Amino acid sequence: MEPKSYTSGERVFGPPRGTFDADWAATALRSNRPELDFATSVRAVEQAWELLRTRDLRGAELAKALDMEPDLASAVAAVATEIAEFYLDRP
Repeated sequence: MEPKSYTSGERVFGPPRGTFDADWAATALRSNRPELDFATSVRAVEQAWELLRTRDLRGAELAKALDMEPDLASAVAAVATEIAEFYLDRP
């Protein structure tokens, strides 16, 4: 089965509820930080998601825990936190 593009179905709006899609999150990050290449964006959001899930960090606390420059860490943490609020924290 071929992977679906971002222009089809649910992926236009985001990953299915309760899941994390690093490619989608990286695209969201690049909308705020277009100078980042895609691979770097994926690695950054994966690192943030790992900290969010294992240490339950969000927002500024997550940004402080990320091993990257502060402005980038804030942007990455904002994306990861927003995804968690939309896809994990809602009942």
